Amino acid sequence: MSYYFVSIGGTGAKVMESLTHLCIAGLLPSDERVYIAAIDPDVGNGNLERTSTALNNFAEFQNFSVGNDTPLFKNKISIVRPFPWNPTGHDKTLDDLTEFHHHRGTPVGKLYEVLYTRRERSTTLNEGFRGHPSIGAAVLAKNFDDRTNTTTLTAQIEKTIGEGDSVKIFLAGSVFGGTGAAGLPTVARLLRNNLVDYAGRISIGGVLILPYFSFTPTDVKDELFARSENFLPNTKAALKYYAERENLFDATYFIGDSVMTPVGEFSVGSANQRNEAHVVELYAALAAVDFFARPINAPKIFKYICHHERDKFSWSDFPASSERFVQFARFIFAYVHLVKPVLADLVSGNERAYKYPWFVDLLDGVKVTEPDVVNFNFYVEAFAAWLKQIETLNGREIFLIDSSMFETNPARLVDKKLFATLDGLNSALTLHEVWYRLTEPFKLDTTVRGFGRFLRRLYDCCAA
Repeated sequence: MSYYFVSIGGTGAKVMESLTHLCIAGLLPSDERVYIAAIDPDVGNGNLERTSTALNNFAEFQNFSVGNDTPLFKNKISIVRPFPWNPTGHDKTLDDLTEFHHHRGTPVGKLYEVLYTRRERSTTLNEGFRGHPSIGAAVLAKNFDDRTNTTTLTAQIEKTIGEGDSVKIFLAGSVFGGTGAAGLPTVARLLRNNLVDYAGRISIGGVLILPYFSFTPTDVKDELFARSENFLPNTKAALKYYAERENLFDATYFIGDSVMTPVGEFSVGSANQRNEAHVVELYAALAAVDFFARPINAPKIFKYICHHERDKFSWSDFPASSERFVQFARFIFAYVHLVKPVLADLVSGNERAYKYPWFVDLLDGVKVTEPDVVNFNFYVEAFAAWLKQIETLNGREIFLIDSSMFETNPARLVDKKLFATLDGLNSALTLHEVWYRLTEPFKLDTTVRGFGRFLRRLYDCCAA
């Protein structure tokens, strides 16, 4: 079995960011390989850039020797190239992509001119489909699958099936914007048609993300762009479409929010589009986890997500156990507070290794300036920043990880005693206890070595 996760558009990229953190924490149902693909004409999208950084971290972690009997880093990943796949090319308009000049004055050309406004036809698509799914559907249907190209998503999936695997494919995107609204049904239909010979060995799921944020446009003048006042009517039309086409997905998840969170700075697209992480995206990533756990020939399902109180979220509102996620969060913050400062002091010469028995026992011979260590140092900060954004949803109360630890810096505890109440409960596991556990004798597979050996030991010490 292999898992394919396909993000479509900016919202899909945000879901991919959350899924990447869940994969690193070992929350997927098994240790199957995960193939990651992204479809976005806005290749410079800031949300996608941040997700790509997390994915690259994940790829590097595959080199860590942590052993097979731990959920930490258990899934191997392959990034489907090109990443992201840009269906429009560079500096192209819809007229360019449909080769309108060949059809001008013909009945087909005249119909095309009726279906699309002059502005829709002449706007450069470097920053996405700008809230117009009709543009995206036409582009994707024309360019999605060149059967002579061995690097297409379909070709990658066929190769996986040819190696004896069955495949679960999960698509993530919004239904209220442009790229996701166009791509979710179009890509699902094209994949199902292209892989019809393997129908018994594939399962296709999708998370349809309903409106959960709003924005106020500034300085866009007469540009073509998504408008948040159109989100609800767009969603209504999209859901009607899906209701009439039951065969698109084997499992369909509907996730949104009744409160529209305002985004910080409006951007039509490109690098300036950097929206903070949102709990809806975490739910959507957990939907992928749920789908990957389903049997491949299970009956079709439609799922929606709800929680007990309108303005409060707690672990009881989530469809997955919190235990492993909380242990991973403890592991990250223990590394930040116990390990990272020591490594920095050792590099600067301000400290000596003999003062830290866990360093002597577990990191002797490991160069703390090597890329693996530096890369992990960057990742722990990125995870903490993502978690902070999840925890600081405007006007809502999130009771997953104690948000009081984020008052000064995303990866800093205001008071180290807060570590014991990381999950909002009164745990006996303090930072002092983690330090003590690190210095105790232990047995670990002798094949586990290097920096990964230390990370595995620290993770085990963070179990409640």
